Amino acid sequence: MGKYNVSNRDLILFLGITFGLTVIMGIAMRLAYPTYSVDSFPLVQMNYPAIGVMAALLLNKKWRNELPKNFFKTYLFITITLIIYLLVEVFVFHQNPDIHLEIWIMLGSFSLIIAYNSDSKEKIEKFGLKFKKNVKSSIIYILLFVALYLTAIFISSILAGEVHSFIEPFKSLKKWSVLLLMPLLFAFSFISFLGEEYGWRYFLQPALQERIGKRKGVIVLGLIWGIWHLPVNMFYYSPETPLHSVINQLIICIGYSVFLGYVYMKTENIWTISMIHFINNGLGGILYGGTGTNLVFTWKSVFINLLFFSILYMPFLLAKEYRKSDIDMVEAVEYTGEEIEVTEKDIER
Repeated sequence: MGKYNVSNRDLILFLGITFGLTVIMGIAMRLAYPTYSVDSFPLVQMNYPAIGVMAALLLNKKWRNELPKNFFKTYLFITITLIIYLLVEVFVFHQNPDIHLEIWIMLGSFSLIIAYNSDSKEKIEKFGLKFKKNVKSSIIYILLFVALYLTAIFISSILAGEVHSFIEPFKSLKKWSVLLLMPLLFAFSFISFLGEEYGWRYFLQPALQERIGKRKGVIVLGLIWGIWHLPVNMFYYSPETPLHSVINQLIICIGYSVFLGYVYMKTENIWTISMIHFINNGLGGILYGGTGTNLVFTWKSVFINLLFFSILYMPFLLAKEYRKSDIDMVEAVEYTGEEIEVTEKDIER
């Protein structure tokens, strides 16, 4: 991850802050539900992993002077004000904060662009935020994700005997216009998607892979990522079938963790992963009008998702990027200056 190794202290701080915020705001979400709208809680929750990373690094004296502080502090300010605004609107003024909150997210994204350009290029790159990195391969993997995403929907429509429902949206000029504008729309809301991916892919993935191996690392990451969604599963995605929703979330997060982990190791570009996350969250809604809220799952639908994600994403575990533990260990020696004995078990892991 970038140019430094994650210490145990940084890892504990990251997990404590990320899950601490999630638990606190999850309790607030439960108190608000169903009396008030909880639509804004999942949107703000997306920022917590990045907050965990940035806070942990800012508290680390070793790295404090080398950080892109303008970017980090701007992100922290935007997120803290989002949390305060959300809680005040819901519990003090008893109002739905959705519209104003989305405007603040848009303004926050623009503020981050300014902060990004005010920090030195060296600091931006060192801490994994360089935008123009492996651009060509990034575009290829974004298109690959879109192809896999649409393949799953197409197969589902065949099994349901409703192929026309898959094809119909592509006949709409309006939908094509929105699809082509997605890169621009990303610029208005990237703060949220970067929020998750900077925590999970940039920070936690390498930290876990260095400790337990590349394959096990992304699997454990998928489990952690899935469990982190618990409040959203219970009070937003599927309040009527929360157990089904949680299991379905674990399936999705493990599958995506494998694929996104692979893409991140190939591109080393966190913006690419954030864009894929953005497309995943928005493509279905643009094409088919789904909101992803108040869903009712059955064990059959959960099993179908397990089947699709196993077929489409789990095979990426066989990619050579997941077999480079020996090279990574050598790089770790170069970064830390420590002598590390590489065993046969480490290479095979």
